[in-house]
Amino acid sequence: MSRRHILKYTAGVLFALAVFIAGVFAQGLFQEPDMAERFGILSNCFLFPAVLIGGIGALSWIANEGTFDMLSYGFGIFLQFLHPRKKWESFYEYKMRKQENQKGWLKHYLVIGLVCFIASVICLILYNMV
Repeated sequence: MSRRHILKYTAGVLFALAVFIAGVFAQGLFQEPDMAERFGILSNCFLFPAVLIGGIGALSWIANEGTFDMLSYGFGIFLQFLHPRKKWESFYEYKMRKQENQKGWLKHYLVIGLVCFIASVICLILYNMV
């Protein structure tokens, strides 16, 4: 793994950890005497970064596939009213230009979100067993 990938994963994990710790203190994990309730709180605290970070990764994958291209092109059409003499590119030209400038999607965010989701499910299973 390159240094750049390690930095991306480290930043994502630190972000997930910050969201997790904020959830732990907001829900009062350390004040809860019951072990089953602690696992329930831990499940919730892992679910927050899973949805947030995993959702960002999933949306970036969807955007990378071109799902939002028509929407962004449609908003650009409104600019024609401001500059009526300017020649605007067709949707095909717009789509080809977007494909050339594609930078990829945030795979590391989706992976980190899935790991947090798995940890949430494990805590949920432990909550139900205790």
